Amino acid sequence: WLKDRIVNVYVGAEEKRWAVHEKLLSSKSPYFDRVFNGCGEIKGRNELRMPTADPRLFALLVRWLYGTAFATSGGTRIFRFPLPDGKDITVRDYLGLYVLGGKINIVGVRNAAINALYLYWGAETDEVRCPSLHDVQYVFANTDATSHLRRLILAHALFYLFSRKRRSDLLPTEWEEVLKANGEIGWSMIRMLADWRWVMGINAPGMKIKPRQDFHELPVEAP
Repeated sequence: WLKDRIVNVYVGAEEKRWAVHEKLLSSKSPYFDRVFNGCGEIKGRNELRMPTADPRLFALLVRWLYGTAFATSGGTRIFRFPLPDGKDITVRDYLGLYVLGGKINIVGVRNAAINALYLYWGAETDEVRCPSLHDVQYVFANTDATSHLRRLILAHALFYLFSRKRRSDLLPTEWEEVLKANGEIGWSMIRMLADWRWVMGINAPGMKIKPRQDFHELPVEAP
């Protein structure tokens, strides 16, 4: 693919330009494949404008595209995004990347975002980080009921709620604001609790977040 043609993608209102190998884009995304290799008027197009996309998120996508391609070229290293640090990369960046991956139909980048969030929220450590309910609200506004990210972020919020390591009896301030404004989130949390089948008067068994693979999506095979 390194010998393939280069296409220009202009992102955001400011039309920030990325020069990307076309085959790399098209091999990962049916959306880009249709744009650059489709039929009719758009056949053979060498540029694309995405005025509503966020350049910050598209930069993460390009980082994943090339990082994944080079990581699998004869080596055993697997590309992984760094954990959010609140400065250069935030939780909302990965949430936005997950949403962008859905719009352009790239399952791999959605799973990569899930991996980073899964580790950041502490699924494989004793540290419990509570997702912001504003982030939960963002996820619900930009995904449907089948979203794996919805399940992941709600599970972490509920695990925080019942964690022995929660340092205060008070919930984060935004919980009341968000749950009062969005009944769907509250109902989804209750539905998830019901699925765990805890019984009153019986100590709840030790529970862990399911393995990250349970929150991954599988590529949809072409008909």
